[in-house]
Amino acid sequence: MQDFEDRSNTPPKLDIRTSFFTRKLSNKLDQQGSPIPPPIMLFLDTPLCTFNDEQREYFDQKFCPLIPNIISILEEVFNDLGADREGWDDLLTYGAKSETPIKICARAVSTKKAKEAKTNVLNPDAEQQTKKIQLPPQYDRLNPSMC
Repeated sequence: MQDFEDRSNTPPKLDIRTSFFTRKLSNKLDQQGSPIPPPIMLFLDTPLCTFNDEQREYFDQKFCPLIPNIISILEEVFNDLGADREGWDDLLTYGAKSETPIKICARAVSTKKAKEAKTNVLNPDAEQQTKKIQLPPQYDRLNPSMC
């Protein structure tokens, strides 16, 4: 029988996975000839509640000014996919447990599309084309939760 070390006092290991939104943002920027460096990709999917002081400072000083640009690129992704808000929102809800920098930007796209939809409802002549994003089956059994 193998002895196991006591890890009751150690914090749980954080498993950061590249989200749908980060992958799509990365693909779009690669197509434009501006790849995202790996440390930035990891940062985009790091939960805000786990930021250390250095990450908080980076978020406030360097990332926040880039948010409008990231939102613009994610909006292009949304349009390229022919996505609908319901599918996009499902990915926000079930794609990650915690709030992350990329989720902030993706949620802003959803909010912008909701405002546009309200405007289009008032303008029945506006053309509307949407396609629902299908979630993989494993997301059906997950419950959204925060850190």
